[in-house]
Amino acid sequence: MRKITLKSLLIIALAIIPMTFLGQEKTPYNYWFIGIEGGATTMLSDNESFIMDQTSWNAGLNGGYMLKNTLAIYANIGYVDLKGKNGDFFKMEECNLFQANINFGYDVLQLFRKNPDRKVSVMPHIGLGGIMHRSKTSFSNGTTILNGYNEDDAIQGKGIGKRKIVYDNIFGLNIMYRFSKHFGLNIDFVTVKTDTEGLDNYQHGKHSDWYGYANLGLSYRFGRKDVKPCPECPECEPDQDAINQAIADAIKDYIENNPCPEPEPEVEEVEEVEATEIVWEEKDIHLTFKVNKADVEKTQANYDEVKKISDDLDAGREISVIRTVGYASPEGNEEKNAKLAEARAEATSTFIKENLGEQAEGIDFESEGMGSDWEGFYTALENSTIANKAEIAETIKNSENPTATLNKMRAQYPELNEILNNLRRTQILVK
Repeated sequence: MRKITLKSLLIIALAIIPMTFLGQEKTPYNYWFIGIEGGATTMLSDNESFIMDQTSWNAGLNGGYMLKNTLAIYANIGYVDLKGKNGDFFKMEECNLFQANINFGYDVLQLFRKNPDRKVSVMPHIGLGGIMHRSKTSFSNGTTILNGYNEDDAIQGKGIGKRKIVYDNIFGLNIMYRFSKHFGLNIDFVTVKTDTEGLDNYQHGKHSDWYGYANLGLSYRFGRKDVKPCPECPECEPDQDAINQAIADAIKDYIENNPCPEPEPEVEEVEEVEATEIVWEEKDIHLTFKVNKADVEKTQANYDEVKKISDDLDAGREISVIRTVGYASPEGNEEKNAKLAEARAEATSTFIKENLGEQAEGIDFESEGMGSDWEGFYTALENSTIANKAEIAETIKNSENPTATLNKMRAQYPELNEILNNLRRTQILVK
C-alpha cells in the first residue's frame, strides 16, 4: 500500500510541475466559490494495525471565499460512511457520521512563481469542526456496542437521532485544475483526527480514532473582484509630474533657506503656457459588417477605407493611437449586441493593423464596444425622408420593449432596414 501511495504522489508531482507556469492574467483577484465532491473513505483506527482492509464512500458540499486567488477560507459539510475490522477481534457492523468544519488553505505554488490566474493549484489545508456519529461494533467475545443510537441499550448523544457529537481536526491536500473561467476539477486527500474512541468502539484510552478520504470534486467560481495594486507598490508606475514638482519644491526651499552672499542674476520670468488638451480626431471611415457578424467584410470598399489612414501616414501625418469604437444595430438583444459591438471594434483594429503592415509599427491600438446604437438610429431617422418619422420615433421610445417594437415596425416601413444597415459600424478615432 505504501509503495502504491508513493508512486501515485510521484505521478501527480510530475504532472503538476510542467503546468505551474500556465495562466493568463497577472492581476490578483478575489472570488466566491461553491463545490461538490465525493469519493472513497478508509477507517484509520487508533489500534496498532490500522483498519485499511475495507473502503466505503462519502459525499459533501463546500463553499467559501478566495483571497488574491491564493488563500482560501471555506466551510464543508458532508456525510461519511466507514467500514472495517481488526482481524477476528472486532468488526464495525455500521459506522456513519455527519461532518461540518471550517478550513483554511494556501496555494503553495504561489511561493515559487506568483501567477494569480494559474490553471493548477496545490493547496494544503487545515480545519476544525465537528461530527455527529453512530457506530455498531461486534466483538469476538459476543459483545455488541451501540454508540449514538436512540435505543435503551445504546450509548446516546445529543445529536440527530441521539448521535454522539465530538470535535475533529482536518489535514488535507487539494489539487485543482481550472478548465474554464468559472469551473474547476479537484482531487482532495484528507485525514481527520476525531476527539473520540467511539468510531470503532474499542476503548483503551491511548489514542483517538482517525479516518481519511480521497475525493473527486467540481467547483464553481463567481463574484470575481480584481484587487487594485497599492499606489505605493513598486510595480506601480511613478507619477512623473509629482516627482518633478517635488524636486522643484525642494530646490525652491533650499534657495530660500540658503541665500548666496552675492546677488543672484536676474532671471527672466518665463510665461507659463497652458497645455492644450489632446483631443481625438474622428476619421471619416466606415467599415461594414453583416447582420450578427463581427468579421470585417473583405470588400474593396473596406480596403479603400483603411487606405485613408495609410495615405495620411505617407503624407507625413504622425499618429500615436488608433482607437476603434464598435456599434451594433438596435434590432437585436442588448446583451448580445454589447458583445457583438466589442468584437467588431477588436476585429476592426486587427483589420487596420494587418492592412497597414509596417506602417502600424509604433502605433497603439485601442478598442471599445458601445452596444446597441440607439442614438445613431434616432439621429438617422430624424434626417431621413421616411413618412411619419416623428411618430415612429415616439412610438419606439415610449414602448416597454423598444427592440420588439422596432422589429414590428420594420415590416410596415422597409426603409428602416437601410438605416439599420448603416449602424453596423465602427468609429475610428486617431491622435
